[in-house]
Formats: sequence, C-alpha cells, structure tokens
Amino acid sequence: MSKQAGKQLPAAIERVREQFEEWRAHKSGRDRIPERLWAAAAEAARRHGVHAVSRAVRLEHATLRQRVEAMDLNKPEAVAFIELGHEAPQSVGCVVELEKGNGTRMRICVRDGASVDWSRMKEAFLGA
Repeated sequence: MSKQAGKQLPAAIERVREQFEEWRAHKSGRDRIPERLWAAAAEAARRHGVHAVSRAVRLEHATLRQRVEAMDLNKPEAVAFIELGHEAPQSVGCVVELEKGNGTRMRICVRDGASVDWSRMKEAFLGA
C-alpha cells in the first residue's frame, strides 16, 4: 500500500487524474498526450507541486517539470509602477490612486471627476 493511499488528493489534481484516465481508456496504441491534458497537468503542478501531480497522474516527473517551467517563462511580466510626476498639476480637480494586492499602482489626475466612469476604470485596472 502506498503512502498516499489514505490521503485525499486536492480537487484540481483529482480532476486532472480523471481526465488522464479517461484519455488512457480510449486512446489507441502509442498516441501522444494531447496538449490540453499537458496544460491541465502543468497548471495543477504549478499550484500543488510537480511531484504530487506526476505521481497521481502517472507522468514523467522531468517532462512535467519542463512544461511547468516553460509555462512560467511564457507568463507576461508584471507591470511595474511608473511615477510620472511628483505633484499633481494645480488645475487638477480630482486625484485617484488605485493599488493592487501585488503593489501595482495607478494614479489618475482629472479636472472634472464627474466626467470619468470610475467603475470602468477600476475594472480595467483591477480586472474585476
């Protein structure tokens, strides 16, 4: 009996394991693993660890690790805060600063705050 026999797998790993089992049950011969399954396994491994996913899904550890590393390299870089000026111009009627949890900030200076759709501005910045 394996060490993990009594342990419950996280839901994300269990879903990926089930997807792989379904694919394995219906594949013919030595079919390549579909890219969608590799992507699902890499995403689960990014969250829960390569070892846990490779073991549960029965994938080669090194290949899955390479997929996760390639996935991380393809992520867009985080946008850094850029300060455009030290003080708001004297003619500005409204200054709004937004900050994400990761420290990214945006500062908006406008003359007429009523003319700006603040809700859309917040959604565009925070992705909410």
